[in-house]
Amino acid sequence: MREEKKVSRRVFLKQAGLTIPAVVLASCTPKRPAQPTPTWTATAKPTHIPSKTIAPTATTAPSATPVAAIMPEMLLVEAGSFMMGSADGQPDEGPVHEVQLTRSFYMGVYAVTFAEYDQFCADTRNNVPDDRGWGRGRQPVIHVDWINVVDYCNWLSEKEGLTPCYSGKGKLTQCDFAANGYRLPTEAEWEYAARGGQQSQGYRYAGSDDPLAVAWFDENSDGKVHPVGEKQPNELGLYDMSGNLYEWCWDWYGANYYAESPLEDPQGGPAPKSSTPWDWERVRRSGSWRETSESVRVTFRSFDSVNYPGDNGFRLARTA
Repeated sequence: MREEKKVSRRVFLKQAGLTIPAVVLASCTPKRPAQPTPTWTATAKPTHIPSKTIAPTATTAPSATPVAAIMPEMLLVEAGSFMMGSADGQPDEGPVHEVQLTRSFYMGVYAVTFAEYDQFCADTRNNVPDDRGWGRGRQPVIHVDWINVVDYCNWLSEKEGLTPCYSGKGKLTQCDFAANGYRLPTEAEWEYAARGGQQSQGYRYAGSDDPLAVAWFDENSDGKVHPVGEKQPNELGLYDMSGNLYEWCWDWYGANYYAESPLEDPQGGPAPKSSTPWDWERVRRSGSWRETSESVRVTFRSFDSVNYPGDNGFRLARTA
């Protein structure tokens, strides 16, 4: 079996106690003009988007029964700069280099759960991932390949009336980062958010220098994935960004990419030349329940083939 890091295949009025007749209230209460629905602006973005369920609508295919979609709880990660990578980690974590993220984005407070993903499967008749007997509900969805994750992002965007980010298929998949739909974070966005963004305290793990406080890994996981949100969050209020399960990112993986990464908004290297999907490798972050503490650091990098489910889950992002 290949080592998991590199080559595994994969969120009434009351007045003095008297009752006032409604007709009196209607006649004496001044009418106010209708207030416009609040809209987001470039200078006034909500910092927290709560989870909600979008009521199902009639559909004809592929599901015969309307299915609701669960929108994730998300937090705003304000744009900023940071030093990406590690000088004392694995070779592909260097060189340490400055990255400037010029656009703010939203990040899922939790990894996507089975409760959320199962709705997608029911609506699209996609393959239902195996939970290995660990349960569903608030368990983070596991055993999902990168290609299905992209489909999930577009499905969820359409359910909420947002503009999908992804177009194309396979190696030709493109991401419109200006669109307001759901997508995967870039590797740089993921690390910046895991570090705590502008509120970073420079921790080795996502929210602490003690992995036992914030991560599920081989020392405390009891050999399995755990429900989301049971450990301490990081500085931004994001959970489980160290350990529990691997999380897909947008970028193509490149062992030497950091040496040529652009200063602003890096999105990974070029697509691989191979025509074989097994060789199309995208970045994963976070580490997993079966890894050592070394592998759940915020700078740790990994990858897997786009069509291999493996120990892989994901966390959603949206451009703000």
